[in-house]
Amino acid sequence: KGADDELSDDLLTVKLRWKQPEGSVSTLREFPLADRGETFEEASDDLRFASAVASFGMLLRGSKESGEMTYKKVGQIAGEALGDDPGSYRTEFTDLVRKAMKN
Repeated sequence: KGADDELSDDLLTVKLRWKQPEGSVSTLREFPLADRGETFEEASDDLRFASAVASFGMLLRGSKESGEMTYKKVGQIAGEALGDDPGSYRTEFTDLVRKAMKN
């Protein structure tokens, strides 16, 4: 529900606030993200890879918010979402996940 208690298609709103380096007044920008009805598997490689990275962080710190996520599942998601990988940073991440699975 939105501020006026009406139903909304928005999943979330990203709010960014910043100041210029020498500034004293902050600027606020809001970006609503709507539910387009797509499944996780239909999401972009970038979004799926970012979700794997976030899940990995939650697993490393033992967050109860990680739900049913496992290192194996993180590795699977990341491996399937490598996409364009200049510098091989995404591949390096999948190597880190494999190392974490062994420990």
